[in-house]
Amino acid sequence: MTTSTNWQRKLLLIFRSEKRLNAGKVFKNYDGKSFDEMKATTITEALCDIEALTDERKSTDLEIHLNNLKHQSLGESELCFYHNTLVILMRRKYKTDKTFAEFERLWKAESDYLLEHLSLRWIVSACDTFIDYSDDTNRAAILMNVITLMNTLRVHETRSFLQLSAKAEPMPLLDEKTDQLYAGDLPLYDGLTYFRIGTDDSLRNMRKRYSKFLKVDKLATTILLAVFEKLQNNQSAFATLRQLHRDDWSKWWLD
Repeated sequence: MTTSTNWQRKLLLIFRSEKRLNAGKVFKNYDGKSFDEMKATTITEALCDIEALTDERKSTDLEIHLNNLKHQSLGESELCFYHNTLVILMRRKYKTDKTFAEFERLWKAESDYLLEHLSLRWIVSACDTFIDYSDDTNRAAILMNVITLMNTLRVHETRSFLQLSAKAEPMPLLDEKTDQLYAGDLPLYDGLTYFRIGTDDSLRNMRKRYSKFLKVDKLATTILLAVFEKLQNNQSAFATLRQLHRDDWSKWWLD
């Protein structure tokens, strides 16, 4: 039993070592580079090791994983890739105090740029990182709204996907059901009702309540509001309800 346990411990240490191997070199690659310089640099194939690309979703080898990610980031700025690299280094537990301090410095200096250019995937990952490593409980609590919002939406979208046959096209909106939801409240379950399209002010009120957090933590609330706005402009359930909305007073999007 003891021998087995020792071997398991050794294997675990080898696995952890491989996940962080050359992390220091990766970090050092950015020494002396300013954020402005990284914003001005676009990721091209010339910056990737094409021969080392793999089909692995997540390689335990850090350099292979980052090279794959860089190739997926073609056309994006080096600053976005640098941000994502910091996230990955923290996930792999590389000098988390030092790495998180740099991550915070980047968000403090370039939050507007990051919110404009990062995908929702990486904004959500940034929120996870703040929640995991920040000592500011208010910031973590505010950003948990992003995680809850996105996970709830993904569950909804996944259920919709599971209900479609492999070759089925997305179902069109049914006029008779649309008319029902315009007309009044329809029961959902446990006292809830479906969204009353056209006039429901629930999302407007939710956005107003989000905005109150600006007094508590401007950065976290700006991220939350930016994510909420992005969802109104993607092919999400929020965008569908936006298209059906009629009442200017209770609209919940900015434009």
